[in-house]
Amino acid sequence: MNTVIRDTHLSLVAVGSASGQPVACVDASSVVHGATSMDGVREALAETLERIRTEFFDERNGDPDSIVAVVTRPPAPGADHGLLFVAADGPLGGCGEATMLAGRMLASGPGSTVVLDTTAGPILAADLGNGSMALRMQTPAEHSADHVVGVEGRRLRVRTLTVAGNTFAVVAADDVGLDIGGTLPVLLASRGDALLRAISTAVVGRTAETAPTMLLLTEPVVGGSTTSAVVWGNAILNRGPCGTGTCARLVVALEDGEIGAGNTLQHMSPFGYAFTARLDGASLGAGAGEGPHIVLQGQVGTQAG
Repeated sequence: MNTVIRDTHLSLVAVGSASGQPVACVDASSVVHGATSMDGVREALAETLERIRTEFFDERNGDPDSIVAVVTRPPAPGADHGLLFVAADGPLGGCGEATMLAGRMLASGPGSTVVLDTTAGPILAADLGNGSMALRMQTPAEHSADHVVGVEGRRLRVRTLTVAGNTFAVVAADDVGLDIGGTLPVLLASRGDALLRAISTAVVGRTAETAPTMLLLTEPVVGGSTTSAVVWGNAILNRGPCGTGTCARLVVALEDGEIGAGNTLQHMSPFGYAFTARLDGASLGAGAGEGPHIVLQGQVGTQAG
């Protein structure tokens, strides 16, 4: 625990990147919350999360695209630590990249594992050595929901699904006339932000119960590989391939038969960074609990806080 944030309860453990995405890890495990679930922990630590957000992004000028993993006391037996997430515009439901950084810092070294409880369920983080991390995450409780909505004067097919705490709107880049590899990142971010806002307005309350908070613009899977642009609040384009977005893309690829169960999907960001993901189990549909899991793997680089 190297850098104290405001008081002795909160300390910056590390900053770094996970497959290109800037991330950080803060230890708030000294804060007593008394909650019995991670949803309760998030509610109890609302002021703490805002203090961390303000300190990291506003006062220390942290990278505005960063996602911060906040380590908490685990609310129930069976987990080694609790984990919450904060971005520049507030709390996030989940983040694979920040989870990888936290897992690497909290595990005892290559070959070791650590169980991290989140609002979306427990995640087993494994340190594979040489900066490689693997996460074993629960699959979504349901398949994606299919919508056809009016956006930008056209009828647009949108799939929505919630994975690891984040709700995605999945859209084919070709359907909105975007070339992910050939479009400037700033234009991807601004166009994606506008699309996400329009889609959220179109689907919430009419065809979906929950408004999507992230947009996954994606290309077809070719040879087990695909590229997607993930855009979230305030027109932020994920630099990495997005851990939860990779899981969402895997689910859609399996549903569409683009890959088979047990095959590995390589998921690229517009910046060339990659995660791999595969289904650890026979098929989707069992949801949380004892059914299949998603194994997400990426590369983590760290530096001490």
